[in-house]
Amino acid sequence: MNTLILDFLNSYADNTNPQYAVMLKGKWGCGKTHLIKEWKKRFDGTADTDEEITLKPIYISTYGMDSVNDIKTAIDRELNPFFYSKTGRFIKGVLKLAGKVVFKTSMDFNEDSKEDGSFSATLDSLSLLQVKDDSIKGVKFLIFDDIERCLIEMKELLGFINYFVEHCNCHVVVIGDENHLEKLPKAVWDEFKEKTIGREFEIQPDIEEAIEYFLGEVPVSDYLKEMRDFIIACFMCTKSDNLRVLRQCLYDFKSHLNKLPPELVEKDNIFLKNILGSFIAVYAEYNNSENKEVICNWSRDCRISLLQDNNEDKQRIHHLREKYHSLNKELIYNVLNPEYVTAIIQYIITGAPLVEFIVTEIRDKQKELKPWEMLSGFFDMEQQKLERICQDTITSILDREIKDAYQLGYSIAYLSYFHAIGIFYFIQAYVSLIKVRIAEMIDSQTCLEELYQLRGLFISGCNYITTDSKTPITDDIVDYFLQKMKSKINELPDQMQKALRNLTEGTVEQLIIIDRLPYPDKSCTYELRAIFAYEDANALFDAICKLSNKSRNTFTQFLAYHYNFDYDLQDVGDRYKADVPCLLKLKDLVGNEISISKGVDKLAFIRLKDALIEAIRRCEGKSDTLPPM
Repeated sequence: MNTLILDFLNSYADNTNPQYAVMLKGKWGCGKTHLIKEWKKRFDGTADTDEEITLKPIYISTYGMDSVNDIKTAIDRELNPFFYSKTGRFIKGVLKLAGKVVFKTSMDFNEDSKEDGSFSATLDSLSLLQVKDDSIKGVKFLIFDDIERCLIEMKELLGFINYFVEHCNCHVVVIGDENHLEKLPKAVWDEFKEKTIGREFEIQPDIEEAIEYFLGEVPVSDYLKEMRDFIIACFMCTKSDNLRVLRQCLYDFKSHLNKLPPELVEKDNIFLKNILGSFIAVYAEYNNSENKEVICNWSRDCRISLLQDNNEDKQRIHHLREKYHSLNKELIYNVLNPEYVTAIIQYIITGAPLVEFIVTEIRDKQKELKPWEMLSGFFDMEQQKLERICQDTITSILDREIKDAYQLGYSIAYLSYFHAIGIFYFIQAYVSLIKVRIAEMIDSQTCLEELYQLRGLFISGCNYITTDSKTPITDDIVDYFLQKMKSKINELPDQMQKALRNLTEGTVEQLIIIDRLPYPDKSCTYELRAIFAYEDANALFDAICKLSNKSRNTFTQFLAYHYNFDYDLQDVGDRYKADVPCLLKLKDLVGNEISISKGVDKLAFIRLKDALIEAIRRCEGKSDTLPPM
């Protein structure tokens, strides 16, 4: 497609009286500027003589220009080097033109290399584009780039460009991304197109040509040149049109290559290849406005969302994983390996080099691969080797050699997939033993936050393989895992439960702080959860009685904060319903205490009882508020 555009530009330049402009459009970074600058090189061989001027295409980037005078100056720099270069050569033919720009230059009339005096004249460089003169050869060709990023009022800018088409008999090419024009300027732009643009073309990114150019533009390592096909395959998976981002990615990766020990930079180094793939994927997604937030949070917390309902975050994560599925088949790790993604994002944001990280990663991984680390390369294996690796992986699971939950889920996913497609038989006895190993792993957890983290890693590993084939063994193991998780979750107290069960003068003020924190499963904050459902009202009452009145009032304020007493809540539903039994019991206990308390102590318990009554109303789904206490 782009070759046809170049052919058209050649014929357009040969047209002595075009009477129309050409539009080259396309997304930012798709190669519009590169294409036109490469085409413009065909005129580099022409030169001026003492008696005539040979005009060449003039390229002007309007990016950031805020007046047409800026454009005139840019054109003048190309047409009249006297004002901007001490080496500019005076051309006698120019004296035929009257103009406005004043210059002074030394002259050498008899060419004896001695100054014969100075000469002053006036010259308007734009007049070279207006007059008809036999001493002016070449092509009157103007290229206006970055129109959508110009600061000049659109109507004025386009009127100025149109002047060259209608009154100067010039060839004009306008380059820009129409998608980034604001609504009002776009209306002016559409009118300009109808009146002035005779042909328009959509520039398509030529990935192979661009990569060839990037790899040859500056000295690069042989490694990147050898990885040309892999680079193309990676970038194709990103579905990005932004070649500028790919260029920056390769430059940055090259800067790291130059600092790596030579023995690590080899074509068959699968780990370095994996990191290169991650660089390309992360750079592309970081510069994709739709995926930037997701890729910046591509961490353990982000992967936990895979456990939740089919929400938007889960769909976006699944979509990203799908994009690189075909590429991952020939790699040891997914290009969106969380460890790699996190490191590369940190480099993009902070600029901190990754040389030490890459060296450590490669040297550690170049040790003999573990059986489960070889599963992803099954396409290239002989059947006998695949069966041996699968058997060794099962042994590693049962012998507790695989300690990481993600690697465990990843291994199970592959074994189940192989069973589903009929290349390895995953017998039920092994499935049962693996369930025992899973139960041990879950039961060993003593912290709820770490338990949820384990859940996220395991499920993420099990979801590593995306396939149309059903994998019932994985489904069965995941169901068992979640069942065991649910039971264990009920055994481990969360931060709020720990605070309520250890209520003291020192901890009561922490309740509001904890209430604002996210729950360990990252589904919501504590303030949106029932927090008294599993609490012992008697134990809680005993702790409240040991508090000072100041701390009792702080606890009362916490209830008002947690249940939003100051707001008419809508659609509370059953959110806090599980708290009712504990709160009712606590209210009765506080009521009994009021009957035997005196003075300020009594007032503190009365305030607490009123708060408990309002809290119970909220838990029962009543949204209206009682009069202020």
